[in-house]
Amino acid sequence: MSVEVAAIRVGGSVAQLAVGRWVAGRSGRDAAGKDLVELIKTGFPDEIRRRDAQRQLDGIADSVAKRILTFVPHEFRDLTDGDRIAILHEVTRTLESADLSDEALFAADADAVKLARGLRSRLPARRAEFELGEAGARLYEVTLDECCDCLARIIVHLPQFGPRASVEMLGRLSGMSEQVGAVLARLPVRTLDAPEGESEDDEFTRRYLASISESLDTLELFGVRFERFTRPQTTLSVAYISLNASDEGRRDRHRLTPQAVPVSDWRDEASTGTVRVEAALRDQRLMLLRGEAGSGKSTLLRWLAITAARGSFSGPLSEWNGCVPFVIKLRSHAGGPLPRPEEFLDDVAGNLAGLMPRGWVHRRLTSGRALLLVDGVDEVTSAQRQTVRQWLKAIVTEFRNIRIVVTSRPAAAGSDWLRAEGFGTAFLEQLSPADLRTLVQHWHNAVRDCPDLPCPLDRIPSYEARLLARFEAAPHLRTLASNPLLAAMLCALNLDREALPRDRMGLYAAALEMLIETRDTKRGIPSVLEREQKVRILQDIAWHISTSARVELPKPMVERLVANRLDSMPQVRVSANVVLDELLQRSGILREPVPGRIDFVHRTVQEYLTAKHAADLGDMDLLVKNAHRDTWRETVIMAAGHVNEPLRRELLTGILTRAHAEKPRARALKLVAVACLETLPSVPEDLQRDLDQCLDDLIPPRNDAAARSLATAGEPVLARLPDTLDGLNSAALEATVRTAWLVNGPDSLEVLARYASHPNSLVQWELSEAWRYFDCDEFTERVLTHLPADARLWAYRREHFKALGRVPRLTGLTVNIDEIDDFSFLDRHAETLIRLHLNVHSSITD
Repeated sequence: MSVEVAAIRVGGSVAQLAVGRWVAGRSGRDAAGKDLVELIKTGFPDEIRRRDAQRQLDGIADSVAKRILTFVPHEFRDLTDGDRIAILHEVTRTLESADLSDEALFAADADAVKLARGLRSRLPARRAEFELGEAGARLYEVTLDECCDCLARIIVHLPQFGPRASVEMLGRLSGMSEQVGAVLARLPVRTLDAPEGESEDDEFTRRYLASISESLDTLELFGVRFERFTRPQTTLSVAYISLNASDEGRRDRHRLTPQAVPVSDWRDEASTGTVRVEAALRDQRLMLLRGEAGSGKSTLLRWLAITAARGSFSGPLSEWNGCVPFVIKLRSHAGGPLPRPEEFLDDVAGNLAGLMPRGWVHRRLTSGRALLLVDGVDEVTSAQRQTVRQWLKAIVTEFRNIRIVVTSRPAAAGSDWLRAEGFGTAFLEQLSPADLRTLVQHWHNAVRDCPDLPCPLDRIPSYEARLLARFEAAPHLRTLASNPLLAAMLCALNLDREALPRDRMGLYAAALEMLIETRDTKRGIPSVLEREQKVRILQDIAWHISTSARVELPKPMVERLVANRLDSMPQVRVSANVVLDELLQRSGILREPVPGRIDFVHRTVQEYLTAKHAADLGDMDLLVKNAHRDTWRETVIMAAGHVNEPLRRELLTGILTRAHAEKPRARALKLVAVACLETLPSVPEDLQRDLDQCLDDLIPPRNDAAARSLATAGEPVLARLPDTLDGLNSAALEATVRTAWLVNGPDSLEVLARYASHPNSLVQWELSEAWRYFDCDEFTERVLTHLPADARLWAYRREHFKALGRVPRLTGLTVNIDEIDDFSFLDRHAETLIRLHLNVHSSITD
């Protein structure tokens, strides 16, 4: 037998498989076992047709043989003709045993490659190599592949293939439809807001709220440290105290004289004074909350976040339960782009960002149950604040029902800074005596959990009582403890020393000494550096942050600053990273809020150290140059207290010279110069007249902001306030009274007593506010007894009710209290009282 004959037999096998499907017209395997002659006889009874069919089939066989003969005789030259004939014989045997029923054909998707793979299983590769040799096995595979390719092409053109394929396709589709339906039923509903559906929203929301609740529920106790590399902190939800806030947005609109106020408007007027900050937030969906350094702005936002996360609001903010909080720390975005909604998690829950379902933040923001807490407008540059405004405006426009609270120092954002965007404005007031007592109690309760106490645990109550007694006996200490930060410093110092500072500069210096030196010295804990060396390093870091207009530094940069300072200390043999670790772990001044970023525990501490460094350098030019900037205001004021007399003269002269030369900035610069009186140990004689002239130019104050700035200058301001309020417009009249009571102290009471007889209701409102910040009985006796006969008062505390029996009979009285069970305080005023408003609410108690 020749190779050609063997090839023809292979072609005949291919034709026979095809004819078995075409002629037999059935899908059984029996057609494959019949030869061509028998198949033709079965399919074509007419002899002429049989002969014609035979010629057609022979043609198919010859065509297949020709294709095979194009490569079989020539490939793999080491093979003999006998080898090739044997290989073609194996191909024929494989084809004759092939199963080409409908089931087998459609299982292979009528694909030549799949057909060949199935047919080769009769003679596996290893067996083929054993029987035919390596080259023979390869030729066998190639020939079989070619035959399957021809066979597939022939079959798909047979008349029966189309209908049968359609039936098979319908069968497959009917089986798939149920599976596809089940799969589609499990797929989430996709929308523009939920491109991947909302099925994971509830679970992620629970994870996020749990993370917020745990990570933010800490409060660093200034002046107290935990050992073993942990920060000084306690539970914020326990240590938090509610603060007072004045609604700046309503003050001018609602406070009218008693004669001009209709009875129906008195209910609105009740909320225009100083209220608990929770009540102020309840009334405004969008709120700009302003407060001086250390007034508790950031702490308040953290408390709002964790309370929202736990759904545990009560009283005025109970409707906020169910809100999802987002905390944005603007200091983390200083100099960079502000976060997009999908980046709102980065500042406090960045570890969950990778798990967040797509569009989750947008869905929360559009739901009307989102609370956006934006902290620190003052911690970005002046140029970036306009960007912050535009960013907030875009959020308010896009998400109509969102609640937003924004915080800032007053110098960085005026009361009308966000008015066009629809924001109300409130101001965090200084601590009242009752608030101060509450803070002291909370601080000492919280400190019990700290292992690094400077006194035995059982003596904590006696230290608390001693401090409260000092506040009662020393008005200057009450004035000094005007905000939570300063009050916490005094609490910490009270545990360490008998004598407490008399002014703010002394308080900062004492707190700094306590944190970086005294505590460790008392316990015999060695340090790698001396106190002054630590201070120098901290000053370098503070100076670099301030002069570069940053709020934090990368840790490698801080290490370089430390290393540079250590190079100037030849007696020190310690590495920069060891020094930095000690400052982070033991000083309580530096911290690493997120890995790789370093900042100060409070911005005020940074400003104090920056001022001290400027004084050491003698760089007054930089301070004078930046004196008008709100970001440098506190630094300039404290530098005035650090420098020696020649530098003090240079600083003040430079500021006053600018005030005379730069008319648009004159008032702001004069306010800074006057504010320096708070920290100056003495005033240069040649500048006394200029500073007095500044005071005269600024008095009477025009508005609340000027009143607060002037009040920092202390008692020299009281001596220049007008003797009477006659001739002042409403804004100046109100600001003058406010300046007097913000200065506080005995001399302040004398000034307020002169003003108390003025008939304007604005004066009476300010006196009612001042009532909170003085001893109740003393203020009543020295000031309120001088009220005119038809006056009106606002009472906020129970001790005020008792005092009402000693004031002249009133025509108007507004009471803001949580609960009233005895109305006898009205007896004295029953005959004269025309208007009475009782605002009784179940909010956080004083």
